[in-house]
Amino acid sequence: MQTIYYRTEHFIRHQGNLVDLAAYRQKLSAVSGGDLAPVLAEPVADPEPEVQGPQLYLLPKPAPMTPRRRSARRQRRLRRAAVVLDLCASIAVVALTAGALAAFLGLLG
Repeated sequence: MQTIYYRTEHFIRHQGNLVDLAAYRQKLSAVSGGDLAPVLAEPVADPEPEVQGPQLYLLPKPAPMTPRRRSARRQRRLRRAAVVLDLCASIAVVALTAGALAAFLGLLG
């Protein structure tokens, strides 16, 4: 592997995205009347929320179990059982192969 270095004449220079905090504080002080925190003449009341419709929504009752939904659920269960049985059979084949190999190596030694 080899590292290749390129020379470039156009480096990216970020300009104009720096914030002068002293100037910002001066501007904030001028706006708020000399203090860093703005002073309010009177407390602002919370606006009343506008209610444009009902806030609670009732959900419809779930549909009764149809034969199609039952068969789909049964198919999922059968598929899950098939995967579990396939996994057990694969583990049994690996264990049987390991046992046979150990027995074979025991006969040679």
